[in-house]
Amino acid sequence: MQIGVIIAVELIYIILAIVLSLRIINLVQLEGYKLVNSKKMKNIRLKLYGGAICISLCGGIFTFLAVSLGNYYLQLIVQGLYAVVLLVSLADERDKCAHQPLVYTPRAKRLIVTFGILTAVFMLLLGLFGHLIDIYGVRLTFTLLPLCFVLMPEIVALAIAVNAPMERKIAKKYIKKCKFALNNGNLIKIGITGSFAKTTVKNILTTILNVKYKAYCTPSNYNTPLGICRAVNDLPEDCQVFVAEMGARKVGDIKELCDIVKPTYGIITGVGSQHLGAFKSRENIYKTKKELADFLQTVDGEIVFNAENEYTRKMYDEYKGGNKSAISDCEFLSQSGDKVWVEDVLCDSKGLKFILHIGGESASCASKLIGRHNLTNILMCVQMAIKLGLNIVQIAQGVENIAPIEHRLQTIELPSGITIIDDSYNSNESGAKLALQTLNMFSGRKIVATQGIVEMGAEQSRVNFELGESIAKCADIAILIGINREDIRLGMLSGNFCDKNIYLVEHLDNAKELFSAMLKKGDVLLLQNDLPDNY
Repeated sequence: MQIGVIIAVELIYIILAIVLSLRIINLVQLEGYKLVNSKKMKNIRLKLYGGAICISLCGGIFTFLAVSLGNYYLQLIVQGLYAVVLLVSLADERDKCAHQPLVYTPRAKRLIVTFGILTAVFMLLLGLFGHLIDIYGVRLTFTLLPLCFVLMPEIVALAIAVNAPMERKIAKKYIKKCKFALNNGNLIKIGITGSFAKTTVKNILTTILNVKYKAYCTPSNYNTPLGICRAVNDLPEDCQVFVAEMGARKVGDIKELCDIVKPTYGIITGVGSQHLGAFKSRENIYKTKKELADFLQTVDGEIVFNAENEYTRKMYDEYKGGNKSAISDCEFLSQSGDKVWVEDVLCDSKGLKFILHIGGESASCASKLIGRHNLTNILMCVQMAIKLGLNIVQIAQGVENIAPIEHRLQTIELPSGITIIDDSYNSNESGAKLALQTLNMFSGRKIVATQGIVEMGAEQSRVNFELGESIAKCADIAILIGINREDIRLGMLSGNFCDKNIYLVEHLDNAKELFSAMLKKGDVLLLQNDLPDNY
């Protein structure tokens, strides 16, 4: 009878453990299937540790009490209470990844199955071990079972390790298939990397090239080896140009992507402090982004650098290949080709306008993208388009076709007369300051809602303090959210900003409540940096 009850309790716990593990697996998936002890992971661990240890202690007390009273089923009361606690925790939205929920890819499904098997083994071993321990006639089965939940993150890590050989084999198969699909002699392949603006430049370039070619780019933020493989799997049969966004978290990542894509053209948007916590130093970031230039140099490829960034300007100077260009505001640096420049640049809250000159030809260009920095992004793509044979009329048409990019300084006009500047995609140090400069182009009361900048390692406090200094120069009201709010506030106060106009809130949901009460017609709200789900 007791064995049957124990097995039933274990089955209930295994099911609850699998459901709860989906939150941990979601965080693991966002980090490329690595277990990272982020703030959200720490919160989950704290709940698991506290709950399991308390229930185990209570369970031990109830177990001895049950035996002394001769009532075995009193032990089940604590187990039932723990099951209720676990069920309640499932309703806690703070542990969920709101922006990027778990994607049930084949890899994720394999990890869930392996976790379930390992959890069942741990549960059975704990149940057996507890059943074998007899202290004055008391068996500790129910006392030990909840301890399995303490080990959930470690069981997920073990499941990742168990699956690793199989995943490497599967990845090799997909990469081989991807390389074969891209091994088309007529396919033009372009790699884009940098610490910032990769997605923006990718979309701009693809839009311009589509005037002449059938161009296709990696969707969303598919910028990892398997992400690119997945994008290539949907490559149109008539595709003439493939534009690959290349992301990195460590030295060697861009080199690996170049080996897969084998681009003959490239754009490097700049080097900044994004992901400094992962890379440890700017030198490592520089070396990693430069891997695209190093590859193109070996294949005599053609490359465009952002010369406004000191690091990519250095790459330009060091590049030994003959087909290189760089863009510095309105100036084009090139070793070959027609002279290119722009003039009569107009940048306001409606977008960009400028006169483009290529050799002896000129054309008026207009784009709905806002922000002076987007002129540099556009001009890098113009230079690449020239390399690929587009004429000035085609380029001007492509520039006009560029649509605002979601969550990247996207302007939204609400029926209520409120303007929202949505720059909520993960921000970096330079991008945040550019967004504030863009906010200054708008009239009306200016409100900034920000969660600050993360993944900065030891420099995070300094960077957010300086962000606060920048906000103080242009905002009327600031809503500071989450882990960086005090550093930003101190920066704002150092700029003599009125403390009464600073609102500190714990979560984004709290900020949304303030929006409803505070915003009125004519206001301009900058939404800056919706933090990654791990935070």
